[in-house]
Amino acid sequence: MTQKEVMEAILRSCPEWKVDSICYLDEGDFCWAYLINDGWVFRFGKHDAACQSLCREYCLLPILSNQFTLKIPSPHIAGYDEKAQLRFIAYPLLPGSSLSQERYLSLDAPGRTRCAEQVATFLTQLHTMDLLPAHTCGVPVQDYAKQYSGLLLRARTELYPVLDEPEKFFIEQVIGNYLKSANALSFHPALLHGDLSPEHVLFDEGSRSVTAIIDFGDMMIGDPAWDFVFIYEDYGLDFLSRLLNGYREQDRASLLYRVYQHYQIAAIDWAVGSWVRNDGEFAEAIALLRLIRIQEEQQRQELFSVCGVA
Repeated sequence: MTQKEVMEAILRSCPEWKVDSICYLDEGDFCWAYLINDGWVFRFGKHDAACQSLCREYCLLPILSNQFTLKIPSPHIAGYDEKAQLRFIAYPLLPGSSLSQERYLSLDAPGRTRCAEQVATFLTQLHTMDLLPAHTCGVPVQDYAKQYSGLLLRARTELYPVLDEPEKFFIEQVIGNYLKSANALSFHPALLHGDLSPEHVLFDEGSRSVTAIIDFGDMMIGDPAWDFVFIYEDYGLDFLSRLLNGYREQDRASLLYRVYQHYQIAAIDWAVGSWVRNDGEFAEAIALLRLIRIQEEQQRQELFSVCGVA
């Protein structure tokens, strides 16, 4: 999306605006993000599914914004195209920069604990919220059995022709075990962020603390364990173990078991999707899948041990 297209879209929906500056921020599979006038974040949907996600954010986030200790985006503006379809939302810029794994690991022990506990409080608040507003705003409800059964079928069709036998067996075992596991159903559905990775956790250098959580485009209603998968994958066990000490969960063993199941299946999903998209990440995705297969028992034991489960 060019700056000219950004300008035209804004002025079509907000003719009273004077656009003095446009700065590209980032983009993902769903949205382009631009900083306008040094103070407003505009997120533009790339396709219909992205625009539907923006609609859900525009509906729900203002309702939730005062219910968290940390700041979250609260969209004030929505822009529509000539067909009256929402194409962008905008919210005031939130303070902080992404808390990368490297920046987190550079903190001293009290700083790490403070950041992890802040995220734990956010997740506790999120996962215990009334689901009625989320349902009203059309937030999707995850059907993991249907989703993962479909993934297994796609893996057999698309991926198995290029896989070695150990990887095929591993995929069958991982997804089969999930579908048969009573533990996979032993959760109370909750509102999830859906993509809680380091780039969505904002950090202030002055106070050395987390300031905000951003990008709720993958919001869903489902298993709370999913919101720990990218924390485990991207931040590692030091962050996860400190976070869990501040997170309200009665059955930590069940939670961690499900976190690891979702982590394994997410790796399978990445491999299948990368092969189908031919996006240049397939070699990396397969390398990760093989590493998880080889180190499965070691990883699981380390996860449980470091996080305080015998």
